[in-house]
Order: sequence, then C-alpha cells, then structure tokens
Amino acid sequence: MPWGLEGRVGVVTGASSAIGRQVAARLVKEHRMRLTCVSRKDVTALVPPECLCLKADLAQSADTDAVMKSVRETLGPVSLLVNCAGVTLNKMHVRCTGDDYDAVMNVNLRGALNLTSAALRHGGMLQGRDGCVVHVGSIVATLGNEGQVIYAASKAALSGAVKSWTREYGMRNLRFNVIAPGLIEGEGMGATLTEEQREWWRRRCPMNRLATVEDVADAIIGVSLCRFINGQTIHVDGGLC
Repeated sequence: MPWGLEGRVGVVTGASSAIGRQVAARLVKEHRMRLTCVSRKDVTALVPPECLCLKADLAQSADTDAVMKSVRETLGPVSLLVNCAGVTLNKMHVRCTGDDYDAVMNVNLRGALNLTSAALRHGGMLQGRDGCVVHVGSIVATLGNEGQVIYAASKAALSGAVKSWTREYGMRNLRFNVIAPGLIEGEGMGATLTEEQREWWRRRCPMNRLATVEDVADAIIGVSLCRFINGQTIHVDGGLC
C-alpha cells in the first residue's frame, strides 16, 4: 500500500524553480498536502495560494532551523521534504575561485545538509518516526561534465549523504533519496543550449529527447509515495547513464 500524502505536511525548497513550482502544485492539487514553499525570493505569486511561503538562506543553519520550527508550529510535524534548491556553475576548474566554491557548495551541499538536519531535529521527523526526504541531484554527479567539477562534486556528495542518513535513521522509518535528472528542457543548463548542443544531447539519449520538468516531478512524487525505496540515487535521464 502506498505511503499516503493527503493531509500530511510538506516543505518544498527552491520553490521559484520550474521543478519546485511543479512539485508544489501537484502536491497541493493532486495529493492535498499542507505545504510550505521556501525560497530566497518571494514565491507567493508562483505557487498555489494554499501554500505557506517563507524566505530563507539555506546556507545559514539558523534560517533552516527557523523554517522547520515555523512549519511545525503552524502546520504540524513535517512528513516530506523536497529540496529543489540548487545553483549551477559552468567554469573550468583551474579558473574557479574560492568564491565559486562557496557559491555552489553553500547552496547545493551545505543547504541540503542544513535542511535535512533541521527537518529531523526541529520539523518533527525524528519524533514522528515517519517521513521522507528527497534531494534533487544531477546525472553530472555520475557522468561528469567539462566545466562542472564543483557542481558535480556538490551533487555527488548528496548521494553519499542519503546512504549515510539511511543507515542512521532507516530504523525510524525515515527515507532519504536523490532524484538525479539529465538535462531538462528549458531549465538550468538545458535553457542555455544552442540547437546544435541540444541535438547532440538528444542523440546521446536512448529516448532521443531531454527530460521535462514533468518527468522530474513524476519521479519525486513517485519515490515519495514508495515506502521501501531508501538511500538511492535515481536517474531520470531516459537511459543516458
């Protein structure tokens, strides 16, 4: 029997992104979750009106702790955390600066660690002994890509983290997984491609296309519903990896 989402409390970060908006809309409309959307920007106009919207800097543990405390006090214990927040960097590694490291790692890795810790400690997941955390990764963590050493490292770290969280908290019926998309049509790096580059990536994919935002949302919601998927990195890439 699937793990039901209806009536549960969820948190979606990176809610200003196309993936975040899609996931938020579906969790509210299709699964009737009580949802909080988190971003550095005001996303009130971008997400369903039923959502509680909060602004936070995920690299600051005080912010993530405050978010989870606020959600628990306002809506109840958190059952689902979907972390869609992320930044990309296309730059050859030898040219990267300390600021580049910080800009990517602070959001993609430190933010993910802060959020998960806050959900466990302050959101009620540990006490509830029932919950699911999904982080959005990337197939670049598996395949690598020229000019994306720091980005790849930040996303690969998430795969190691979910394995370890599963060992620590699986006995409490808590699940941690990564959804790792390939290039997404019109989103992130996929939005910057020339037609020639897009065609090159299409030819590499057995399904002869790029991923869509809907494909990624399908995977996030699907893994959230399955009670026995834990510690996994699931590629949403049409068979590219």
